[in-house]
Amino acid sequence: MPIFYPPIDVETETPSGKDINYAEHEVLEALDKGLDDKWHVFHRLLWREVNPQGEKVGEMDAIVFHPSYGILVLEVKGGAIRSANGEWFQTNFRTGVEHKLKTPPFQQARKSRYYISDRLKRTALGPEFEKNTAITHTVWFPDITWNGAFPPEVPNGAFILDSRHLLDPVLHIRNILKQSNPHAKPWDTKDTKTLIQLLAPEVNLLMPLGVKLDRIKNRLFRMTESQVQALRSLRQQKRLLVEGCAGSGKTLIAVSLAREHLADGKRVLFTCYNKSLAKVIAADFEGTPGIDVINFHELAKVLCEKAGVPYVVPEATDALTDFFQNKCPELIMDCSAKTATRYDTIIVDEAIDFRDTWWTALEALGSDGFSYYAFYDRCQDLFTEKSEWKPPFDAEPIVLDTNVRNTRPIGRFAARIGNVPEAPYYGVKDGPEPVLLTYSKPEEIPSVLGKLVKDLMGKDKISPDSIVVLSPYKPRHERLNIKEFLIQQEKLFTTDLVTDGQNKVRVGTIQGFKGLEADVVILCGIDGHPPAYKPSNLYVGATRARSMLYVIHEVGIPLRLIMNR
Repeated sequence: MPIFYPPIDVETETPSGKDINYAEHEVLEALDKGLDDKWHVFHRLLWREVNPQGEKVGEMDAIVFHPSYGILVLEVKGGAIRSANGEWFQTNFRTGVEHKLKTPPFQQARKSRYYISDRLKRTALGPEFEKNTAITHTVWFPDITWNGAFPPEVPNGAFILDSRHLLDPVLHIRNILKQSNPHAKPWDTKDTKTLIQLLAPEVNLLMPLGVKLDRIKNRLFRMTESQVQALRSLRQQKRLLVEGCAGSGKTLIAVSLAREHLADGKRVLFTCYNKSLAKVIAADFEGTPGIDVINFHELAKVLCEKAGVPYVVPEATDALTDFFQNKCPELIMDCSAKTATRYDTIIVDEAIDFRDTWWTALEALGSDGFSYYAFYDRCQDLFTEKSEWKPPFDAEPIVLDTNVRNTRPIGRFAARIGNVPEAPYYGVKDGPEPVLLTYSKPEEIPSVLGKLVKDLMGKDKISPDSIVVLSPYKPRHERLNIKEFLIQQEKLFTTDLVTDGQNKVRVGTIQGFKGLEADVVILCGIDGHPPAYKPSNLYVGATRARSMLYVIHEVGIPLRLIMNR
């Protein structure tokens, strides 16, 4: 991805406020996806100068620069565009209101281009720099396809960028720069620094870890072509399986699918195993009629209440396991015969956690000809045996093979400790390597954990609600030994895994956080005992981290060998 000035993560920084400019954001997102790290993008630049004629002010939407190709000044105009009799008009797609532009867009771009040229001539580059530099301007219309005649100020069609150029901007930008000066010469490092100093003099290259993590692509999720294709197929088929690696966007596609079916007037059930995941998704649909978002066992309880059937959870361990594995699906089937609760669409996320009898129970809740979708990752088998698991029906699954949650260093590490194949593609190829910390006995864990969290929040400037501490053990377990520590630090830590934004570090189990994610994850209490060293536990825990992963493990556990492979 290119270097942005000021730094911006276009996937997580969504425009906000009354003056939202979605067109500029769309162009920045296209540049972020289509340009490599040799490109520099300066955006939303305000300029001001005073000369004998008085003061002038202006604004540039973006400047794109590459030392080998040159400088392109971009004016971005969204919505519908038309020109007549030398005047330009713009229509806002959201309001449908058309207004006349005070200044034609190409004139705006030209004005900014000459301002930059004049300023660069007054630097160490000197007044003759333009002879050996490609510097030009154009306008980008990201919401339309330009099919009309070219304005007089456009030399040819290459100098108009529109919606078609969002997918592969680099070829078109290079073409524009090449045409503007075929004899341009590459800039050296010194010249490049001169430009950066002129346009972004406050750039700080020595940034704390927290700022670096903010610049990693750590969501909002942008669908890759395989995910778009999956969603298209889901629209067209009434029953479909979607199999994908951790971080491949299964849950987002499932949620998007639910919204589409709701828009078609269908009644939807969205279910999963994990109670925390169900709560997060339910909050996303809060106030939306026509959908029930509920985990499988809570579904059994709710249906029992509707049907007047007793829902009694036993206390004995063996009986408790049998109740949740076998009795609950029986209760759902019993209740389905006594109530009118039926769904046009049933969507199951984290379906690897479901057993054969659970599928039968869900079938009983479907209306005639209902749509059935299951999303799963065979490598995240925390609650079932992978070799015994079967999907709800026979079908060739759509496979999602791009990890868009984890950085490549995290994804690679997770695959190794989980003993599973690594995802072939990543949305984010770089980022900090996972960090390993050790302890000799559980009594040392509070000290190691406390120092790490203190450093992350202090030196590295990471907010506490961006950090999640996960363990195979519950916080009160003796092998984790942090029960008293959490009581003493209750103002900083919480065991509520669902509610972020509470300015506290969340602490819980890997199992309880399955399906969810956080910017920074600390895996804690990794020792040689089952289930702590179970590969699927390690894999699920590590893949919860978007940007940074720390592992606090017992001395002697050979994670270091994995790191060095």
